[in-house]
Amino acid sequence: MQRRNFLKSIAAGTALAGLPPGVRATNASWGDQFASGLARHPWMLGYQSATDQDYGATAEIRGKWPNELVGTLYRNGPAQHDVYGYRYRHWFDGDGMLQAFNMDGTGVSHHAKLIETHKVVAERQAQRALYPGFASVPPNPAPVTGPDIVNVANISVLHHHDKLLALWEAGSPWEMDPDSLETEGTYAFSENTQGVPFSAHPRVEADGTLWNFGYLSGAHLLVLWHIDAKGKVVKMGKITADPITMVHDFVVTERHLVLMLPPLNYEATGPSSFLDAHKWHADEPTRVLVIDKSDFDNHFWLELPSQWVFHYGNGWEDEQGVIRFDAARAPDPLVMMDSFREIMRGNVVPGSISHHHEYQIDTKNRRITEAPMFGMNVESEFPCVDPRISCRRNSRLTMLSRNSLKPAPAHTSLNEVSTFDFDSGERAFYRYPDSQIPEEHLFVPRPGSKPETEGWVIGSALDWQQQKTLLNVFNAEAVQDGPVATATLPYHLPLGLHGKFVHG
Repeated sequence: MQRRNFLKSIAAGTALAGLPPGVRATNASWGDQFASGLARHPWMLGYQSATDQDYGATAEIRGKWPNELVGTLYRNGPAQHDVYGYRYRHWFDGDGMLQAFNMDGTGVSHHAKLIETHKVVAERQAQRALYPGFASVPPNPAPVTGPDIVNVANISVLHHHDKLLALWEAGSPWEMDPDSLETEGTYAFSENTQGVPFSAHPRVEADGTLWNFGYLSGAHLLVLWHIDAKGKVVKMGKITADPITMVHDFVVTERHLVLMLPPLNYEATGPSSFLDAHKWHADEPTRVLVIDKSDFDNHFWLELPSQWVFHYGNGWEDEQGVIRFDAARAPDPLVMMDSFREIMRGNVVPGSISHHHEYQIDTKNRRITEAPMFGMNVESEFPCVDPRISCRRNSRLTMLSRNSLKPAPAHTSLNEVSTFDFDSGERAFYRYPDSQIPEEHLFVPRPGSKPETEGWVIGSALDWQQQKTLLNVFNAEAVQDGPVATATLPYHLPLGLHGKFVHG
C-alpha cells in the first residue's frame, strides 16, 4: 500500500472527531467539589493538580540501594487537572508530566516537567481552558483541527532508537530530551506518518522490532504499525472495524498480533465528549482480531463474552499455533466511565473489579478460551514481564493486586505488588501500608543475568499522609520481604500511569 494513499484514507477519522465548538460544560464548581472531597478523603491528594510545572530533588535513601541498579526510570501520567479555574471532568484528561528517577548505584535524583504540548502552550497564552478532551468540554471550546491539537501526551513512555517519546492514545508521540526533559515537539517516524494515531502501548521485541496500532473512530479504522529497531517504518496497514471502540493495549506473539474490541461502541450522534460518544452494550460480544504479522490483510475474528481489558501482561505462541496471553479482565468499563470521572470532583464511586485471566487462541481451528488465573478475591492491574522475553514465552509476571478477603485499604486503589510464577503456580506479594498508594511496578533485570532470573521490582508510590512520593526497590525473588531500599522525595506528585526503565 502506498503510504500517501494510506494517509488520505484515514485523514477523515481522528479519534476525537465530532466535538463541536458550541458544546458548553456543566457543573462549573467541580474544583470546589473536589476540595470538599479531599478534605473528607486525604488520599485524594493523588488526583490534585501538580503544584508546580518543574520539579527536581535528590531523594533520601532508606536501606541500601543496589549498586548494579543503574539507569533511569521514566514515568508519565496526567498531572495538571485544573487549568485557569476549570477542572477536568476525567482523570485521563490531565496534561502529561514526564518524570525521571535517575539511579547511579548509590542514590536517586528526581526531575519532573510538564510536557509542553500544543494544548498546554495555547492555553497558557490564552489564560483559559481551550480544548475539549477525553471527557471534558470547557466553556466556549476552540475548534479541534486535528488530534495533535488536543494531544496531552499523558499515558506512557517509549525509549526506542535512541529517542525518548511521551505517548498518548490517539495522536503522535512527543519527543522529549532524555536529560533535561524538555519537550522537543511531535515526532514522526516518517514524513508520511505525521499525526497518524500511535497508541500508548507499543510492543517491542527483544531485537528492537516495534509493533503498534492506533484507532480512528470517525473512520471506523484500526491502524497497524511495523517499525524496525532503527525506527524505520517497515510497513503500515489498516483494518475496518465496525462498530469501532477504544483499544488501549494489544498482544504480540512470534507470528501474530491480537486486539480485543469490547462492545463499548462509538456512536457519536451529537454534541458530546469523546467518552460520552460511546455506549456500552453488555449483551454484545467482545470481538477478538487475530492478525498475521507478515501480512496484515490475513486476519480473522473470534468472539468472547462482553468484557473490558485495559492491560495485557504478555503473549506467546507455541509450535502448534496456540497463542497464550494474560490480561486484567473486568466485566465492563465502568471504572473508566464513572469512577475516574467522579473522583475528579471528590466523589468515591466504586468501579468494576478486574481479575487476571489467561487466554488461549487455537489459530488452526480458530477457537478462543479464557480462564481466571487466581481466586476471585485477587484483583489485578498493570501486569508486566521481563522486557527481554517480550512477545515470547514467559514464566513470570509482575503486577499490582489487592486481596478482597483482607481488610480494605483506606483508599480505593490496589495496595499490593505481586509476582507470579506460571510454572509453580505461586504468587508472592507485599502489601503496602494504608498510607501509601502504589503505582505501576516494573521488573528490571540484573545486568548480565539470564531472562526472568535475577533482578529487581521497582515502583513508585504516593505517601498521602506524609505528602511525599517515594520509589521502592524489591528483590524480584522475594517481594514478600518488602523493599530492600526506598528513595523518598521531599514533595509529592499526582498519581501517574506508565513508565519504562532505561539501563545506564
